[in-house]
Amino acid sequence: MATLPVCGLPPGDAGRHLVRLHHSYRSSVSRFGIARLVNEENGKGLYVLLLGHADPGHIFMPFDIRLALGIEKGALLKFSVRQTGLWGKLRWYLGSPDPAVHLPAWLAMMGVVLTVLGLVLTLPPLLGE
Repeated sequence: MATLPVCGLPPGDAGRHLVRLHHSYRSSVSRFGIARLVNEENGKGLYVLLLGHADPGHIFMPFDIRLALGIEKGALLKFSVRQTGLWGKLRWYLGSPDPAVHLPAWLAMMGVVLTVLGLVLTLPPLLGE
């Protein structure tokens, strides 16, 4: 568990749904890794994309993530970062508010469902002969 002041994202990251955090606080989560970020003071948490930052004294996040965690810009955030498994990554991809992330994820999921449906409908006649 760590406590850091919360800052807005740098100008180059404007409009992106990610958290920038120095590697020393990311546990075993790699760069571009999906992690569960939890505000330990109110228990609110969400799955986030983690990127690094050279400043070990701050955590950087956009307004939407600050709102979901119940924290204000400039306030101290007592947080924990937990690595996620396959289901956590899937939840992040499908639930991300960024259309560049969730739209391809939903299209891929529909492709998987249609593939399984095609196999279910095709295999019984083939196996019955």
